[in-house]
Amino acid sequence: MKKLSLVAFLMMLALAMQASTGLVARARAHVSHVSLDRSSAPAQTASTTGAIAAIVELESEPVAVHQRLSARLPRREVDFESSEARTYEAQLEIEHASFKSRAALVSPNLRVRTELRKLVNAVSIEASSSELAAIAALPGVKRVELVKEFHALLDASVPLINAPALWDRLGGAGAAGQGMKIAILDTGIDITNSLFSDSGFNLPSGFPKTNNNSDGLVNNKVIAAKSFIRPVSDATDQNGHGSNVAGIAAGSVTTSPLGTISGVAPMAYLGNYRVLDASGSGRTDLIAQGIEEAVADGFDVLSMSFGGSAGSVPDISETAAEAAVAAGRIVVIAAGNDGPDPTTINSPGTTPSAITVAAATNAHVVGPVISVAGPDPISANLTSVGSTEGAGSTAVFDTTLGPLPYVDADPQGRGCNGILAGSLTGKVALIERGNCPFADKINNVAAAGARAVIIYNRDSSEDTAGSGAGGDNLFTMDATGTKIPSFFIVRSKGLALRDFVRANPDATVSIATFGSGSFTPDVLADFSSRGPTPLEALKPDVAAPGVSIYSAAARTGDASAGVVDSSGFLAISGTSQATPHVAGAAALIKQLNPSFTPEQVKSALVNSATLDVFTTPNQTARVGVLDTGGGRIDLARASSVTATLSPASLSFGIRKLKKSDVSFIDLKVTSVIDGQNAFTVGVQQLDPGDGITVTSSPGSLTLTRGQTGTATITMAAVAGSQRRDYTGYVMITGGGQTLHVPYWVRFVKKKN
Repeated sequence: MKKLSLVAFLMMLALAMQASTGLVARARAHVSHVSLDRSSAPAQTASTTGAIAAIVELESEPVAVHQRLSARLPRREVDFESSEARTYEAQLEIEHASFKSRAALVSPNLRVRTELRKLVNAVSIEASSSELAAIAALPGVKRVELVKEFHALLDASVPLINAPALWDRLGGAGAAGQGMKIAILDTGIDITNSLFSDSGFNLPSGFPKTNNNSDGLVNNKVIAAKSFIRPVSDATDQNGHGSNVAGIAAGSVTTSPLGTISGVAPMAYLGNYRVLDASGSGRTDLIAQGIEEAVADGFDVLSMSFGGSAGSVPDISETAAEAAVAAGRIVVIAAGNDGPDPTTINSPGTTPSAITVAAATNAHVVGPVISVAGPDPISANLTSVGSTEGAGSTAVFDTTLGPLPYVDADPQGRGCNGILAGSLTGKVALIERGNCPFADKINNVAAAGARAVIIYNRDSSEDTAGSGAGGDNLFTMDATGTKIPSFFIVRSKGLALRDFVRANPDATVSIATFGSGSFTPDVLADFSSRGPTPLEALKPDVAAPGVSIYSAAARTGDASAGVVDSSGFLAISGTSQATPHVAGAAALIKQLNPSFTPEQVKSALVNSATLDVFTTPNQTARVGVLDTGGGRIDLARASSVTATLSPASLSFGIRKLKKSDVSFIDLKVTSVIDGQNAFTVGVQQLDPGDGITVTSSPGSLTLTRGQTGTATITMAAVAGSQRRDYTGYVMITGGGQTLHVPYWVRFVKKKN
């Protein structure tokens, strides 16, 4: 086994050498408007010192595993302050000291980055490649992996997920989240933003908790401020991403330029665990340390909106996240922004027991608002049209434009060829996307005298790989090198504007600098990563609003690298923004049901979610299981579940099909309602095939509150069945509610 692990490790070192020559790129952000590379790279300093950062996992079990086994506490909260836990951790400290002494003999310049004992038993070090190979062969070393670099990946969205219905059950917005603690592992939290006002909060016992000179970064709401970055710094948010995420999860009720907003769990406490630097980058070993600290500090929910490329072996961040769930914490992680291709779930979103979150559209879009001003009559779909403003332009757009005449400019050439000089003087040009870059269109109409330009999306039939989707999809244009205001709108609104001006050549339009425009909700975001995972598991688990989510922002900084707006608020998109919706929701479910385990909270959210998430804004086709798992969270349903289910989804994996094939998974059903109730178990196949059967035995269970029954779900195929994906839902009906468990299997002729 030692020889095999060493061979694997040397292969990893070869990858690291490739990274130093630019063959392995950095992680992509989980904010869809930031364009970054798509993969994560091993972290190293070989170009300057010859040192490579690596995580050395030692053979003894970590504290959390030892405590669960010795106390027989399966997936229950671990008390890291108990005398037994402290005694065992002291033994691990001796093991670490012994390892460091032996490692120093083969690596005289060995540098220790961090040490982990509670969730993972590991020491993160820096050494040369030849020294690491020798360290991997030392006694007591279980495994070595390279440190990777990850990157940072409420308004209408809060009622969209039916949060107010659960608020009412908890006593109103003034009690929603009360007593719950949500740790935000991100770029930091700016407590000067009004979303983090501590009015009405009392500091809980044992807090605040800080490190690295972060004492001034806490208040009675943000009760922890710790940083885990290199070089060492305090927990100040220098990017804005962390504040944005924290505001969505648990921002206090406050007034913003858009009106009154709040997070999903406005009365919850927040913990600032800074694991990403000013550029949004973080290293997996230090991220694991942040996870360990948040668990040890007693936070109920951990929210992580970052990631990088996933492999077929869990990395240290996934291992730590899985251990956090086993220690009794709810862990919520972004799926990633590498969609729409399959098998694009990022690490640590591949963590099996975590809740992995996809992104869907919000009920509105925040930004410039376009309205036809005349002539009457003007239909409702021609007013309050939401848009995005072109990025990178030197144009000044700080006051309402118009009313100005607008024209259907160059309908044949789409603004890509020369337009007669002076023909657009004083007008707003309306142009269709396509045929040339956005900047060319903008500059061409500007040369013809246009005051501004509205570009509407092309038909989706023109979509090509690697470009933003057409139709009623909305994104931010690259307007670098342009000098007039430019706005992008969805296709249906563009066609409506076009048809109106063709019928009314004297039509005028006004464009307000900021507002809320209507938008079709519950459409899966094109960028949202899809499953399955490289670990052959069904992910994501659920979806939540992640498009144009309005929350906190840094007031100063680099807007090209962070979430920055002088108002302190900004609407951005990404699975980063979907994830804290679920983190806040999980806190509310836990508040309502204090005895629920992380597995039960996950089930309540996943198995009650609405299946009405669609592929396009016309809402004619629903997305599949590998797109959103159980669907988009619905807190009205999640707060009233009649049973919890384990597992929350069924992954039969990738199976080689030569002859017939049969596989089984036991589904445990636990009643959480009073009385004796019958729960029927059925199957809904979304894409049935010849010879494919999915059945349950038994077909019904009779349970009292707290009682658990087991239904065995059988997946069977015959030799003639098609080799492809099969998905569907196991349907559990009882107590007046139907819950659904998504399932997935892939049959192949030959496994790689």
